[in-house]
Amino acid sequence: MNLNKYDAALNLIDAESWTPTPLLPASVIGDKLQMDLWFKREDCTPVGSFKLRGAIVAMHRLKEEILSNKIWVASAGNFGLAVAQAGVRYGINISVVVPNGATRTKVERIRLTGARVITYGNDFDESKDHARQKALETGSSFWEDGSIPEIAEGASTISQEILSQSDSWDWLIIPIGNGSLIKGMADVFKKKSPTTRIVGIVPSGAPSMYHAIKGNSNFHGGQISTIADGLAVRMPIQPIVDELIPLIDDLWLVSESEILPAINTLMKYESIMVEPSAAIGLGGIVANQNLLKGRKVAMIITGAHLDHKLMPQIIESSPLV
Repeated sequence: MNLNKYDAALNLIDAESWTPTPLLPASVIGDKLQMDLWFKREDCTPVGSFKLRGAIVAMHRLKEEILSNKIWVASAGNFGLAVAQAGVRYGINISVVVPNGATRTKVERIRLTGARVITYGNDFDESKDHARQKALETGSSFWEDGSIPEIAEGASTISQEILSQSDSWDWLIIPIGNGSLIKGMADVFKKKSPTTRIVGIVPSGAPSMYHAIKGNSNFHGGQISTIADGLAVRMPIQPIVDELIPLIDDLWLVSESEILPAINTLMKYESIMVEPSAAIGLGGIVANQNLLKGRKVAMIITGAHLDHKLMPQIIESSPLV
């Protein structure tokens, strides 16, 4: 993808009433960690996550190609909600397959858009296989999060908003699910701010993307046990992995034990309540704070949909700083 496509995506997203999303200093946490830390608040979109950007761009670009005016997707929640919300704009029927145990608030928000919700599979990859098969059987389109280029183009607009506020970023911290977010964001930074170090964050309970990007051929999927449901990838999309390798300067594997304390830290010091996939970056920052001291750091807060059942555990946990 080239910058012309990114600029076209930005023109589309710029027209939204909710953009740009806030880019705010994390004054208390930044002072404690001795760095100039900023949070890009993608939890502040109308669907509570960054995914709406890519869904809008993809729906706008591909609306004439969508077979039978129907789309099937698989999602842990945020991607399905974003596609369902974008589908409302264009009158496109959306079916979303979610895994067993998907966050209840996310599933309910999807239903409220009018989209059809089907629960199938013990993890995201099983849900994806089911959605792909149903799309084939019904002559519909299947959108795989990560493999639709327009989704990454939508994510690229986050980088352009960050760089429009300041072009002097030392580090950019981005969680990795299927790869669209870091793909779109990192590509823009590599072109417009090549000295910024791009760090991908992966949960230890779902390390497949970490091993795939590292080129560890001895690792072949395995069981997933992560509280960060939006990052629970068991089978990476290899072509996307190949695209990510030259865009990422470092990968940090964050322990599951750090995620709930990270949420606690954000609540206590910055009055931000977010889902585990959005807080995981802070776990990586704290664990690697010696690398970041005195530097200007941007962290992407990707989503707001916290499962309230986790609140007792979050409250009982200790802040990271």
